[in-house]
Amino acid sequence: MALADPAPDAPDEGLLILLPAVAGERWRWWRVSDGALEGTRSYDPDEGEIWGSLPDDARVVALVPSAQAPVRTRPRGEMPLAQAVAAARLETEQTLGEGWEAGGLHIAAAPAADESAILVAGAAQADMDLWLAGLAAAGLMPQALVPAALVLPPTATPLTAELEGQPLVRTADAAFAGEPELVAALAAGEPRGLDDDELVAGLLAAWRDPPLNLRQGPYAPKRVSIFRLPDWTQLARMAAVAALLGFLVLAVEIVKLEWDASAREQAALAAAQKRFPAAVDLASAQTLVTAELARRGQGGGSFAVPASALLAAMRPIPSLKLRELGYVGDGTLRFQAAAPTADEINKLLTALQQEGWQVTVPPSLAPDPTGATVAAITVRAP
Repeated sequence: MALADPAPDAPDEGLLILLPAVAGERWRWWRVSDGALEGTRSYDPDEGEIWGSLPDDARVVALVPSAQAPVRTRPRGEMPLAQAVAAARLETEQTLGEGWEAGGLHIAAAPAADESAILVAGAAQADMDLWLAGLAAAGLMPQALVPAALVLPPTATPLTAELEGQPLVRTADAAFAGEPELVAALAAGEPRGLDDDELVAGLLAAWRDPPLNLRQGPYAPKRVSIFRLPDWTQLARMAAVAALLGFLVLAVEIVKLEWDASAREQAALAAAQKRFPAAVDLASAQTLVTAELARRGQGGGSFAVPASALLAAMRPIPSLKLRELGYVGDGTLRFQAAAPTADEINKLLTALQQEGWQVTVPPSLAPDPTGATVAAITVRAP
């Protein structure tokens, strides 16, 4: 039987393991080296890891007993391949799900090699858990779990073989454990037995390209996280260096802006000190300038300027009245406004703020005994 050449990047080192049909019995396993199957060996789970050193990309495939994972071949029909696989899985779940023992049923499906049919297998979740746990205890994490009967090639006539004491049968419609009663019931015609060379070729084919992998859905191998890739450490260093460079650039720009602002403040203070020698900083200079403007009746510090701004803002609101009006020497105009509703007062405040005046008002407006809404407001130049 000729085998297709493996893909150029496919590993040619690994293990092929046959799990026992009865829990607790010894495993059988083969080492695959340079794409060739070495002699069979026996393994007791109590022996620990006896596999020797394996390459990082070594392929590990485990054959599970077909008595616990029988395979059916279903016609694909006219459906697209992905839909046919999903339909076969759902149909098998509905057929086998009812009455299945506690613990649940795991269904796996895959297209046949020529994509004309769909292979479907069912196994108890308890068996899946037991197989994977036993392999993990032996230090192995297989890429694939394959029903053992699928080492027999696709066939139109029944084929039989015995694999390390496990009888196997494959027909056009199924692959299962070769109990005589099942063979008589499901095999139409006299089965043909595989010779040793054909069986070895089937084992290698199942190891290289499993026809059906039970590790699907919740049992699929975990994907490698990008955060665990070896290159991530280098990427983290590069990100840290980039962040440090960004911080240094930002720090330099901030220092430059601080120097520029300080220089401008010193220039402004020097100009103010020519007129007001008593000024020692910008705050005192601003106070002296404001007082001088108030004395002259100019600028925002004079009564006339905020008062005229207030009257101009009140002109479009005839229903708004002033009840009190006062002025403080620091340039603050205080007044009490009254209106039928709060909307008129809000219009006044908006008009003053749009003109650039600093306005303060109580957090809430309340009506007085006359029913008018009254607010005590202050206005001053910014």
